[in-house]
Amino acid sequence: MTRFATITQIREASGLRMATLRGVPSPWTEAAKGVFRVKHLDCQYGAQSEDDPENAILQWMGNSTVPVVAFDAESPRTGWAEILILAERLAPEPRLIAVDPAERVDMFGLAHEICGEMGLGWAYRLLMLKGSMSHGDDGPRFPPPVANRLAQKYGFNPAHVQQAKQRVCGILGLLSERIAGRNYLVGEDLSAVDIYWATFANLFIPLPDQEMHAIQMIRDAYTCQDEEILAAISDELRTHQRRIYDDHLELPVPL
Repeated sequence: MTRFATITQIREASGLRMATLRGVPSPWTEAAKGVFRVKHLDCQYGAQSEDDPENAILQWMGNSTVPVVAFDAESPRTGWAEILILAERLAPEPRLIAVDPAERVDMFGLAHEICGEMGLGWAYRLLMLKGSMSHGDDGPRFPPPVANRLAQKYGFNPAHVQQAKQRVCGILGLLSERIAGRNYLVGEDLSAVDIYWATFANLFIPLPDQEMHAIQMIRDAYTCQDEEILAAISDELRTHQRRIYDDHLELPVPL
């Protein structure tokens, strides 16, 4: 079972360790945790605590973005792809990156559509921030101070916001088509893309509270009410998320 140290402890430790946020199932963080779990990598997890100085992650990294993954004296990593490549190097089996070059290109392309800039998680975060700051019919998704801080941190680009819903629906439609009649999104075996979808799906269809006990503000924000977006998630894609958690990831999700 995952247990959390302080940020100070993991900063000063050796081996594989990762900085996270308590009570917040950030899909980028949960994806990294999922990759480490599947690969049976021993990782020490840390979160800001009362024993840490204020803004301990910021002091360590120069910004407060999570996850932060460190290994021994190597430079810390924050990007989804570099975290995956590190995990594959530390534990080559079971493979989560395809060996075949064409399949590998396919896998990283789909992974970027989920995890990368203007990908599924990025674009949906823009929609959540837009709803929070415009006080639309569905009400704000985050309290205004939180939304304003996140918008400043991640760059609330109006041009990107205009594309966000179309991008979200398009990617969900693509994933729904890819999983139709298949067990996995790429190839015949589990890959990183399956983990990415399972964890990022919590932005729209979060796991039940007893399996992912997030703070209420986050659970409210992560429960999609947009019928067009929900309609783009096929029953098979929903089932795929459930199966990946049941068969490969830690439940209940440690937050």
